[in-house]
Amino acid sequence: ECPLCLAECSSEFFPELLCCTHRSCLDCMQQYLRIEISESRVNINCPECSEPMHPNDIRLILNNENLLEKYEDFMLRRVLAADPDSRWCPAPDCNFVVLATGCASCPRLLCQRPGCGSSFCYHCKALWHPNQTCDAARAQRSSIYGSSSNFKNTQRTKQFKIPNMEDADFNRKTNLFCPGDDIKPCPRCQVLIAKMDDGSCNHMTCALCGSEFCWLCMKEISDLHYLSPSGCTFWGKKPWSRKKKILWQLGTLVGAPVGIALLAGIAVPAMIIGIPIWVGRKLYARFKTVSKHKRNIIITSGVAASVLVAPAIAGVAVGMGVPILLAYIYGVVPVSLCQNGVCGVSASPLGVRIDFDDDE
Repeated sequence: ECPLCLAECSSEFFPELLCCTHRSCLDCMQQYLRIEISESRVNINCPECSEPMHPNDIRLILNNENLLEKYEDFMLRRVLAADPDSRWCPAPDCNFVVLATGCASCPRLLCQRPGCGSSFCYHCKALWHPNQTCDAARAQRSSIYGSSSNFKNTQRTKQFKIPNMEDADFNRKTNLFCPGDDIKPCPRCQVLIAKMDDGSCNHMTCALCGSEFCWLCMKEISDLHYLSPSGCTFWGKKPWSRKKKILWQLGTLVGAPVGIALLAGIAVPAMIIGIPIWVGRKLYARFKTVSKHKRNIIITSGVAASVLVAPAIAGVAVGMGVPILLAYIYGVVPVSLCQNGVCGVSASPLGVRIDFDDDE
């Protein structure tokens, strides 16, 4: 019986995979691969587990040259998109990639595709902007094209092509997006991505190049992005204002010793009491089938040993955790404050003045 469609088939209709022992019928596997490839996913996993499928299995199961060609094209695009020196030509209907090594000091790039010859910028990856900085050119483009909502309203009946996609399956019309959608380009490969403007999770992953970025600041991120004083929140429609960031950072600097001391004061007794309880529950569940007398001896011995070890564990945890927290707070937060302009505070006989000057 196929675990996906629940149909009963003979064993020859269940292809074997190199990655795992799971089996699904051939029809379900082919449909699954067609959907995954049509949505530009190249890291295809087994439909029943997280093990990545081998490309040879995909080729044997799919048996479709057009889809296989598209799959290989997406794999190449992902490799190129992950290369920090690759730059896609921004000209319409041009899929050419320039591998621009060491071009930061000479940022003008020329597309070598026959018939194109477009010039574009190495840094901002947009069309070449002579006598303008990247920020100035970006601001000029924003003033011309407006926000993404204006783009959707004014171009609702016009067809556009997602950058870096040459297959007709990726041609879409803007009215396919919901009215509450927002559309932004991936910061690495510039593919347009739509997200509901409902304050949902801002940690985005591009399906084409696999980059992880923040929807609010549109920068590639790490797991600590939303824990740092960047102003970006995991949920929400916009980052904090400059005033709110500075107040939170100043409050963190002032209140850190009290908060850390309170946290340590709660963590130490909680670990001293909680570790023996946790050990006792684990031992009881582990030796539930043995005799009662033997189980009581094992649990008593384990709890007694954990009572002796728990203070040492709590001391090590607090002794390592407190310096790490202090180093983070008094190392990262002051740097962020300087980036926000608070290092240039003005002092006078009346006191210290901080000019917030909100972006809004």
